Formats: sequence, structure tokens, C-alpha cells
Amino acid sequence: MTSLLRLLPALAVLIAATVADAAQTDWQEVTGGKIRMIAVGAPGAPERTDAALEIVMEPGWHTYWRFPGEAGIPTTADFSRSVGVSNARLGFPAPLRYDDGTSTSIVYQNRVILPVDFTLDQTDGSATLSADVLFGVCSDICVPAEASLSLSVPPQQDTLQHRMAITSARLAIPRPQGDQPPRISRVVAGPTDDAGERGLTIEVALAGGNLAVDLFAQGAEGSYNEVPRLIERDGTRAVFALSTHGLARTADGRPLTLVLVNGTTAVQYAVDAETLAPR
Repeated sequence: MTSLLRLLPALAVLIAATVADAAQTDWQEVTGGKIRMIAVGAPGAPERTDAALEIVMEPGWHTYWRFPGEAGIPTTADFSRSVGVSNARLGFPAPLRYDDGTSTSIVYQNRVILPVDFTLDQTDGSATLSADVLFGVCSDICVPAEASLSLSVPPQQDTLQHRMAITSARLAIPRPQGDQPPRISRVVAGPTDDAGERGLTIEVALAGGNLAVDLFAQGAEGSYNEVPRLIERDGTRAVFALSTHGLARTADGRPLTLVLVNGTTAVQYAVDAETLAPR
């Protein structure tokens, strides 16, 4: 008993340090999953500060990309309650295609880390990153979920587990495509149909081998376009089809962002669907 009593102060210090060093909010439970905010960094080293939202789904449940596809709720976050932080926005790793037999959605399953890009304006420990998050969680039923999260940045200690998770998620964010595969090599438009819409043919160059390939499309705000359909593939080339139906117009045309996923690499490419050359 005496030995145990001697250990108690040391255990109390260890537990206190663990809590003080923990760079995360408490989990907020939602139907089908849970969400929290995590952060890394240290006072005096603002360049090491980073943060993310972490969403964990129960088995059989999923949440959605920044554009949900043909059904679902896009994942969004409002950072306006933040203090000492500016220009905050979510980053989105490459998603997955999900077909429920009726519609095709763009989703994340199991667990996803969504990095937060932001400018740290106060580095004295008084800055707070706050996010009001709206997202959908879906299984046999689909429900909207909300969470309000706040965390001091930079945290007192750098947490290796969190840093590895955020770094891995950042590496999975689609980057602007280069000259080498995988890349979108050509987008051409077919003739106009009776509804005034055109079918797009999207040709992609693959990295080779038998790596999985998929393509996602996001129009301007207000779009409700379909998910591109794979119509042809060989070892180094794939062709997808996409209708312009549902693509929203802006003052500058009909912007379309294409995200190509080939194996573990994801790239993105922007076009104006209004000015594409015909086949």
C-alpha cells in the first residue's frame, strides 16, 4: 500500500500531462459516427502548426466529399468564430465512389481526416480555431449531422500520431496535374441534345499497371451533375463520359473541376464546359 501511495503523485502528474498535451477536442457523437478536431504544433514554432477534422464512421456508414455526387449532403465547415486565425478552409483527400443501386455518391468510409488550411495571425497561444461543421452520415438511412468544435492553436505539445494522420491526409489531397501520368489528357464535347446539353468525353492517361482508376466531377455552386462513367480502359488509357446536365452557370461560363484518382495518386484539372471544343 505504501508503494502504491508513493506512485499516486507520479501517476497524477502523468495523467495531467497527458490531458494538457492532448491536442484534440472531445469527440462529438452523431448518428452513425463521431467527429473531433485535432491539431499539432508548438508555441514558438508557428510553421509547425496544423489542424484537421477527424470523422469516424460506424461500420456500414459513410459521409460525403465536398460535392456529394448524385445524392447526399456535402461536407462544409464555417470557421468564422475563430480568433487569431484567418483564411481557414477545408482540404479534401481523394474520395470513393458509392453506388446504392439508385444513385452514385462520392463518399468517405470508415475514417477520414480533413486537413484545415489557415493563417495563424496570433502565435502567443491565444488563437482559437473554431469550426461549425455540417455533413451527412448515411447507411440505410441518411441524416444531416452538425458539430461545433474549438481548439487552441498552436497546442502546447506536438502529437506524433496526429501529425502523421494529418500529413498522410494532405498527401492524399488531389494536386494540380503535371505533364506525366496520371493526367487528364483531353476533354471534348459532343453535339447539343434537345435539352441544350452536351455529352463530354474525358480521356485520361494512366500511370500503368493494373492500378485502380476513378474520376469525379464538381461544377460551380448549385450544380447537381452526375458522376462520370467509365466506358473504356486499357493499361495506359481510360475514357469517361459525363453529361453537362446539371452543371451550374456563372458569369464566367460553366466551370468544371475534374479529379482523377489512379492508385494512390490523385490529380485535378479545371475546364470550362461552356467553351469545350466539339468532337
